[in-house]
Amino acid sequence: MFPFFKKKAIAVPVETYEESRFVAGLETATAKKTYKNDVRALQKKFYEVRKDLRRRSDPSGTLVVFGQEDGAGRFRYFVGDLVDTPDQPEGVVVTELPPGDYAEIHVKFSTPSGLAMSVTRAKQFFMEKWLPGSGYALRDGVESMELYDQRSNIQLPSIELMFPLQKNED
Repeated sequence: MFPFFKKKAIAVPVETYEESRFVAGLETATAKKTYKNDVRALQKKFYEVRKDLRRRSDPSGTLVVFGQEDGAGRFRYFVGDLVDTPDQPEGVVVTELPPGDYAEIHVKFSTPSGLAMSVTRAKQFFMEKWLPGSGYALRDGVESMELYDQRSNIQLPSIELMFPLQKNED
C-alpha cells in the first residue's frame, strides 16, 4: 500500500501545568438535539461581551469546554477567551483550569467542514484506545476542551484538543 494512504497515528502527549489558567466567557446547558441552535445563540452573546473582558492573555486563545453528559443527555457548553485574571465583569463566567495533567492532541484540518470530522476521530481515538490503558481517568465534569488560537487562522489550520486528567486510583 502507498504510504500516503495511511492515516498518521494520533500522538497524545500529557502536559503538566503548574499554575491555574483562567477562561472568561459564557455557558449554557444543551443537548444533542438543541446543540446547534444553543451554541449559535451563545456564541453571538459571547462576541458581544468579549470586548469587555479584562486582561486577555497574550498570546490569546478561545477555549470551548464540553461538559460530561448527565443522565438526561444534557451537558455544559462553555466558550471563552484565555485571561490573566479571574476578576471579570458581572455576568461573565470564569472557568479555572487548575494545575495538573492535561492530554493534548494537535488536530489538523484542511477545511472548516473537515474540523468536526477530525475532532470526532481524535476524541474517539482518545476515549477508546488511549485512555483505557493510560493509567489516567478524565477529571469529573469535563469531557473535552478545544483551544482555538493563532494556529486556527493560518494556511495549515489546527487546534489543540485537551482533556483534563487525574491519575487512576488503583
